Order: sequence, then C-alpha cells, then structure tokens
Amino acid sequence: MKHSRNFDWIQKNTAEMVDLWMYNFVRNSSDFLKGKSLKKLSIFKNKPINPKKLKKSAVVIGAGPSIRNNNHLEFLAKSSYKGAIVCTDRMLIPCLKNGITPKKFQKFYVLSIEPKDVTFAFYNDPIVKKFHKGIRVILSTCTEHETVEIIKKNKLEIFWFHPLIDDYRKSGSINKIMNLMSKSKSNPTGFPGLQTGGNVGCFSWIFSWAILGCSSIALTGIDLGHDVNTPLNKTRHYNEYRKIFKKNDAELKKYFKIIRNPELKVQVLSDPIFDFYREAFLDLILRSPKWVNTVNCTEGGSMFGKRLKNSRLSQFLK
Repeated sequence: MKHSRNFDWIQKNTAEMVDLWMYNFVRNSSDFLKGKSLKKLSIFKNKPINPKKLKKSAVVIGAGPSIRNNNHLEFLAKSSYKGAIVCTDRMLIPCLKNGITPKKFQKFYVLSIEPKDVTFAFYNDPIVKKFHKGIRVILSTCTEHETVEIIKKNKLEIFWFHPLIDDYRKSGSINKIMNLMSKSKSNPTGFPGLQTGGNVGCFSWIFSWAILGCSSIALTGIDLGHDVNTPLNKTRHYNEYRKIFKKNDAELKKYFKIIRNPELKVQVLSDPIFDFYREAFLDLILRSPKWVNTVNCTEGGSMFGKRLKNSRLSQFLK
C-alpha cells in the first residue's frame, strides 16, 4: 500500500496508544495465560487444505448507516442462512435484540480489537448473558480489562490473539515481546498475531477467511463513512479532530471529503481515519488468496474496487 497523508495520521495515533495497549496487556495477563488461543478455531491448524474444498460462507456485520437504512438485521434474522455470523462488537447487542442469536445461527462470533473503554458498553446488557451460550468472542490481548471482566461475567467463551502492532521479525519488536510473555502450559507457543486493518470491520473479514476458511464473505454495515448530509459534529471521529486542530473548525473541515461510489451511485462523507481504513481494506482484498470472494452487500458506503463484487444481501443469502 502506498504511503499517504492518511497513513501518517494513523501511524501517529498508533504510536500514541502503545502505552494503553501495554497497560491493558499486563492487566489481562492472568486471564489469557490460562485462556484459549484463537488457533483452536482455525481450520488450517493441522495441515494445508485444498482451496477448492473451501465452500463455507460468512456474513460480516458492521455498524455503518447502511445496516439500518436497508433493514439488513431484520432481513438476516428472518432468513434461513446457515453460514457464519461474524459480528463486530458494536453490533452484538443490536444483533441479539433483532433476533440474530446463536440459538438460530449456530456459528456465531463477535470480535473486539479496540483498547479503549468504549468496548465495555458493547457487552454490558442483560441480553448478552441471556444468549451467552454459543457466542464466541475473538479478543485482543490488549482489550480494556473492564471489558474482559464484563465478558467473563456474561459467561461468553473467549479466544485470544495478539493485534499486530509492529514487525515481530525485528529486534525489540513489541509483538515479539508480547508473544514471549504470553507463553504458558496451555499455549506453549503463545497466541497468533493477526493483521486487523486498523478496525474491527476489516478484522472480521480477515478472521472469516484466515481462521474460519470462508471462501465467500458478505460485508454488511461496512460503510467506512457517513451519510453525505451528516453534520460534521455528528461524525464518528469529530471530537478527536477537534483536539488535534485545537477546536479550529474551519481547519478541521478541510480534512473531510465526499467520496462518490460509482458502482452503487451513492455519495459518502469521509474523513482521514475512515479514508485510511478504506484504502487499507481495499489493498488487503487485492492481496487476499484468490479463493477468497468478497461481496459488498452494504448497498451503500464508500467501498468499491478490484476483487470486490456487489450484491444485495438477499441475493447473497440465496
């Protein structure tokens, strides 16, 4: 992926969060040292598999506005879909409340990578404990510890991994040190380190093919942007930008832009963070194995490009 201004933004943000990641990592150590590795879910753990035999599918559920605009949760809940449900943490409670539960969809996964305290609310609802059986949580070792505690309280099954922070092959790598510290009798080689693409939506897609071996993956709610008429102060990263620009709204506005999706003929309001996530996601799709078929079922959003097909969710589910 080529270097860009968006890349500089994300790199700066990443560097500033290393302390938080390490703080969370140490506090979670007593849990993950005796916990389950994400490797246990991998279909590739024992031997290579012929790609022609990979016929599974997954629906990734993100929190973009298209998920509501197109009533995708209600539609999916009423379907007889038998593939994997791969849910971003922000969408766990909405999914359960709309009838997308592990009782109906037996291959049910929810993923978290964010180290900040926002994730606590995504698991803090009585409905999570009600449907806990069958929900598998894919959890970063750098997740906020209070979030880990509420997940444990709700009796969800946890599978651990390391988010890739740097190049583990280099001397002094943070990831290399993390893995050395995570080795135990239960997991003598530590935990796998996975690329996340910087956001849980992209990570959910990676998990679907790299661990579950799904060859057809539908993206829903992966807009990586806002409805074009959204006021700037209602956008996801507005408060972060206000801090960066010292409340200079005139300067802040220059960094927002409108992306026209020529394939879906929609316009999306984007910012540097969403724009970087979009660039990275599309680059990863190009680099993914040839047997991976990624289908954009959002019916909206900013995602378009090579190796990304478009389809209505109803058509994919058939």
